[in-house]
Amino acid sequence: MTSETSSGIWGWDIVKLILVGSVMFFGWILFAYGFTEDATREAIRWTARISVVLFSLAFAASGIHRLIQNSLSFWLLMNRKYLGISFAIIHLIHLFYLVVLQYNFHPVFEKAKTISLIGGGMAYFFLILMLLTSFERFSKFLTKRQWKILHTVGGYWILYIFLRSYWKRALTEYEYYPLAIMLVLVIIIRLWPKKIKRTVEG
Repeated sequence: MTSETSSGIWGWDIVKLILVGSVMFFGWILFAYGFTEDATREAIRWTARISVVLFSLAFAASGIHRLIQNSLSFWLLMNRKYLGISFAIIHLIHLFYLVVLQYNFHPVFEKAKTISLIGGGMAYFFLILMLLTSFERFSKFLTKRQWKILHTVGGYWILYIFLRSYWKRALTEYEYYPLAIMLVLVIIIRLWPKKIKRTVEG
């Protein structure tokens, strides 16, 4: 089975669908709340939640397919690039709303701890590099090994930042339990040992 012969949403259609749905959703938030601090904070919360789900699906796709090997896991594996691109775009929109909050309603960056700003800044540094090298125009400057190291190290750093953030929130707010648990599952899936192929001589 290949993406060309399978029905459903594949490739860039995934990115388009996620972006159109997100624009409509955030447009509704703006319409419902107006240009207010509440609207901005709601957009920040939802861009974070959407992006963490997209990231988790993309980063765990190969591990999920290795463990399950069904049509859904195959779809995730074949479309992890586009889920990753969608994650990057939504998370950049998240940063945009943080900037809006900073300059219009609340000095969020000034009140954040330096260690948090450094950690988050590094996550966005990796995110941008990973996004750019998802396209052949930029990936051609890297060897396959360099590309793999960048996307593995960057992915784990972003996972760490998400995990640190959501587990901290989950300690006081039960609504964050599902996302925190999901991130732990991503770690387990990623680190799950690969099956060792044994050959029988004789």
